[in-house]
Amino acid sequence: MLAVLMSMKPEWWEKILDGEKTLEIRKTHPQNERLEWPVTVLVYVSGTGAVQGQFLCPGEVSYRTMQDLEEMSCVPREDLLKYAKGRRLSGWIVQSPEKFDAPSPLAEFGLDRPPMSWQYGEIPDAEEV
Repeated sequence: MLAVLMSMKPEWWEKILDGEKTLEIRKTHPQNERLEWPVTVLVYVSGTGAVQGQFLCPGEVSYRTMQDLEEMSCVPREDLLKYAKGRRLSGWIVQSPEKFDAPSPLAEFGLDRPPMSWQYGEIPDAEEV
């Protein structure tokens, strides 16, 4: 199954797991026709060397007020403006976050290094694992 693998700092992953962060801000969003919505987003947590969990993304929000973006993403306005550099941002809606019992190495998903931001990836079928 086609999914998305996303790199994320540990503090943002914790806020997602706590239910505090319900929107992940990125400069782009998935547009692959092979994706089935909601999209499974596998979360590679920076500094851990492994995929730590996943969440479902039923869609993206390409425009909201700056206050909404701040509150839902837990990112201060100044940081959002600096990151955007005058361009439009995509807010990936975060639902049903799940921390894996055991982290999964990137090699399990056919990768030898984490994505800079996010990339498409295949989730192995249960029979393949």
